[in-house]
Amino acid sequence: MRVTKIQEHHTKHPVKVLDCFVGSGYVKTEHGSLPDVDNDFQSDKRQEVKEYIERRYNHDGKQRVFSAGTFTTLKAKAVIKDVARTMRISPSLVNYLTAIIEDDGADYTEIFKLAASNRKIAKFIHDYPQLFEDIRTLMFQPRSSSVHASALLVTPDDMDGEDVECFDFVPIKKVDDILVSENSGYDLDELGLLKNDCLATKELSKLHQTFDLINEHYGAGLTMEGVVESDLANERAYELLRQGCTQNVFQLSSRGMTKFLVEMQPTCIHDLIAANALFRPATLENGSTEAYVDRKKGLVAPTYLWGTYNALNDTFGLITYQEQVAQIAREVGGFSLGEGVKLVKFISKKKAEKIQAMREKFLKGAKENGCPIEDAIAIWQQIEACGSYLFNKSHATAYAVTSYIGAFLKAQYPTAFYTVALEWADDKELIPIMSEMEACSNAKVVSPDINKSAMSFYTDYETNQIFWSLSRIKMVGTKAVDWIINERNKNGEFTSINNFIERIFKYKLKKYQYWDDPDNEDEVQRCPVNARHVLNLILAGCFDKIENALSVVERYAIVEKAAETLGFEIKQKDFPDDLRNKHYFWSQQQIKVSGLGAIDYKRIYDNSAIKEQIRGRAAYTTLKDSLSEDKDGRKAAIAATIVEMEEKKFTSKKTGEQEVFCKVTLQQNNDMAELVIWPEEYRNARALLIGAKNKLIICMATVKYSDYVGHNNLQLTRNNFIEII
Repeated sequence: MRVTKIQEHHTKHPVKVLDCFVGSGYVKTEHGSLPDVDNDFQSDKRQEVKEYIERRYNHDGKQRVFSAGTFTTLKAKAVIKDVARTMRISPSLVNYLTAIIEDDGADYTEIFKLAASNRKIAKFIHDYPQLFEDIRTLMFQPRSSSVHASALLVTPDDMDGEDVECFDFVPIKKVDDILVSENSGYDLDELGLLKNDCLATKELSKLHQTFDLINEHYGAGLTMEGVVESDLANERAYELLRQGCTQNVFQLSSRGMTKFLVEMQPTCIHDLIAANALFRPATLENGSTEAYVDRKKGLVAPTYLWGTYNALNDTFGLITYQEQVAQIAREVGGFSLGEGVKLVKFISKKKAEKIQAMREKFLKGAKENGCPIEDAIAIWQQIEACGSYLFNKSHATAYAVTSYIGAFLKAQYPTAFYTVALEWADDKELIPIMSEMEACSNAKVVSPDINKSAMSFYTDYETNQIFWSLSRIKMVGTKAVDWIINERNKNGEFTSINNFIERIFKYKLKKYQYWDDPDNEDEVQRCPVNARHVLNLILAGCFDKIENALSVVERYAIVEKAAETLGFEIKQKDFPDDLRNKHYFWSQQQIKVSGLGAIDYKRIYDNSAIKEQIRGRAAYTTLKDSLSEDKDGRKAAIAATIVEMEEKKFTSKKTGEQEVFCKVTLQQNNDMAELVIWPEEYRNARALLIGAKNKLIICMATVKYSDYVGHNNLQLTRNNFIEII
């Protein structure tokens, strides 16, 4: 037995949390069915776990381990489309009408309810009555079968004194050498078999990788178990979460969850457990999240009905978890623990008759315990109202502790944390991660260096510099990077661009005609690096240090040397004379080939043609500064890169007509913001903005707070001062 101390909300006394070993195994008790066993494993270890389970339980020549099957069923949209196809009804008409059915889980009755309020659906039913007669028996029937992604089942060794295998319990089939049940996971529960969900979670792989780096470079001797068994109260970790620095923290990094945490201002592990349980569609819709925040901040005093304090003390009087319902049912209504679990199941599955029977038992038990009838009725109403959407606290706790570990590592060892975060990140995640890293740590991403960078991100832990990965450079694949690193390891660091080309290409022995001159098969086998790789490495900044390039514009001289060594002249169209001395041009090239680069947007604004028109009306503002609360309502001169544009439509309340506006995603190095261009302004600016994606924009905008996104955005002013570069 292991004891972990977790800080309470309202007191400095610790709460004992017991991690108990279940010595006699899992036993079906009065609550009616076995529990699911959910285990999360590192994504790279899940197969090893599966193989271990098979080795352990498939003994004595018996087959006892198998995977659960799954079925996809014919839902409303799919079945209408399939039957319409057999009746040769126009696909465009069917697609248009099924798009109106928002919920694909809609049943037969709900389609007709929708027809009562939608004339187009009603006409479709009237025109094709046979279609709706045919789909009646097809809806929710199995469409195809597959293998459950995680559910493994182990059958007993014997039953009624006889040796048995999995084939003695359920029908089994073989799919790609895997034994799979003909029953789904839900059916297997009803049959009384124990379902083990062995889940592969990449977050655990990332955390273990971070622990390995920390222990290697800092000698910290940290383990996940050690952090979990601490007091889980690192102030810096909670401060980062309160500030919204949630990038790459398990379960907490979405925009909505980040906003919720900033509002909540978490101070202890109980808050993170509640956040994991509360930030879900049903609880967001019914106001539970807002109620928790109000009580957490002291704006609303928590109230406790008779006998509920023990169960609800950690959540300010709000029923938040399924376990709380079971506890209240036991402590107030006199239920056994098993009956409390049954109650949770009945409410979640909306078993009206069984819930009503439980109600009478609850009220009777509450009366015998001394609970006033008014309180008993009120408690029961609360249980019934919220029971269908409550979350399991043990699940939320496991998630919250994992979230805390990530926040703790970010707070205490940011360089190692962000090294792993960048390595695992998708391209779209890189900018937010780097932006946060600059804001809350001393770690910094720097341009790749041909003598330091590697296949993944390489970190200098003395300087806290994270060197950009060579494999993140456009077109430079695994084989090319391996070739470069092997040459560097074998014969030492490269001393110049010419030294690099001569050493890397020594087995190819050819002169190129131009950057994209193709290699033949024999040449590729001799050397996987080509001229285009060399150009992209130069543009990414890999040779800045060994060529003593003090400014990005000096990369052109490196390009010239490379072209001369490779045997051809540079075409003027690739590097126009009027752009060769522009800092932003070379930064744009670096961003284009690697995703990394720093553009001096202030310099671009200062040299722009429309600066004089904006002067006196607005001051130059960075995207990061525009998010500050004190900027709301102010005018701002903006220079940024357009990374995304999206036209959207809405119906005008004034005219009833469709209006078109545009959302533009702007980027300044590691900072991003949204520019909204409303219909009137967009009509005037549209011609300039067409084809402007990935170009520079200089404009004047108004900073406005947006309730929709929860922070400031930018809105183009009516003056329409715009310049596209």
